[in-house]
Amino acid sequence: MSGGNLATRLRRSPRPDTMQAYDALPPEARRWLAGAKLPWSARSVAKLWARAWHDAGGDLAAVRARMDAAQARKLARDAADVWGRHYPAEPPATPKPVRKPQAQLPFWQALNTPALAQRRA
Repeated sequence: MSGGNLATRLRRSPRPDTMQAYDALPPEARRWLAGAKLPWSARSVAKLWARAWHDAGGDLAAVRARMDAAQARKLARDAADVWGRHYPAEPPATPKPVRKPQAQLPFWQALNTPALAQRRA
C-alpha cells in the first residue's frame, strides 16, 4: 500500500526539521519551552523570542515576562474557544457554609448509639 497520493501535480512542501529548530533555540528559550503550558513549536518560540529580545533590549527578565504574557493570551483565547467566553466563572459572592466534620465512631460503637436504638424499636 502506498504512503499517500503520489499522483498529484502539487509540489511537496518541505517538512521542517523540528529537532534542528529546537537545537537552534537559545538555551534560555529552551528552558522556557520546557516549562511551557502549551505545546509550542520551536519555530514559533524562535520568532516570539527574537521579537521579545529585540523589544526588551536584551533584558532576560523582560523577555520571559513577554513570553509568559503571550502564553497567557493564548490560554485565555483557547479557554474561551473550548469552554465558552465566560470561563472561568466568577466565584460565588458568598462562600458556601462549611460543615464541621463529626467525630467518626468505629462501626461497632455507631451501631449502639441511642439514635439507632430508637429507630430499631
